[in-house]
Amino acid sequence: MIARIATFAAAGLLLAGCSSEEGMRAKELLQQAETAQAQLGSSTFEGAIGIETDGKAFKLLFNGKTSGAAEWISMQTVGAPDGAELTMQMLVRDGRAWVNADGRWQSTPLPGVGGAATGSGGTLSAGAFQQLARHVQEVRVSEHELIGGKPVTTIAGEIDTEGMLQSLTDLGSSSFAEGFSLDFSRLGLEIGDIHAVLTVDERTHLLDTATVTLSMSAQGKRLRLELRYRLISANEPVSLPSPPG
Repeated sequence: MIARIATFAAAGLLLAGCSSEEGMRAKELLQQAETAQAQLGSSTFEGAIGIETDGKAFKLLFNGKTSGAAEWISMQTVGAPDGAELTMQMLVRDGRAWVNADGRWQSTPLPGVGGAATGSGGTLSAGAFQQLARHVQEVRVSEHELIGGKPVTTIAGEIDTEGMLQSLTDLGSSSFAEGFSLDFSRLGLEIGDIHAVLTVDERTHLLDTATVTLSMSAQGKRLRLELRYRLISANEPVSLPSPPG
């Protein structure tokens, strides 16, 4: 869930800057990947979110399965500060969610169900994406590469993160005080560009791997985030745990 949300968010932002020939090809390939993802019957995937700050690094490892409208994901920290390691599972099925963090499954509200996340008010219009487009600095496409024994296309791009966030603020200016401006320098915050590298399996058109990185600094401290995602299998039999009750 978290991997695919972040991955397709990055892919969507790359689509916004598709004015060059390579950009138009990237748009076509990513639209094919989105269509293939929507038609996916089942899948297994894995990945990690790496966090580096103050010379320390730890990871959140995850793996998951999907089958129809149901999805299961397991997460585990490695090298967490102060040794506070976390292991958690989450199951989403039939419009409900369950979380297991202590050996017991407990029902929890499903984000977006019945809330603003599903309403039209949270949707960006075509005009919004046109404003975001100028912050995509570059898109590169390399087709017919053989990686791990499979033919893939690599799509890479950089996004001006600060400019993108300022545009998002401007788009939602009605929710802010009049004249509000997001000045990162006054906040003492420096945010680097988002770097995204996606590979698409040329046989299935599915997103095969993704790496998304972002760095930021504030008050002399630096933080680097790296998301890695890999699709393990598609449309093969999978077994998901059953929720209690």
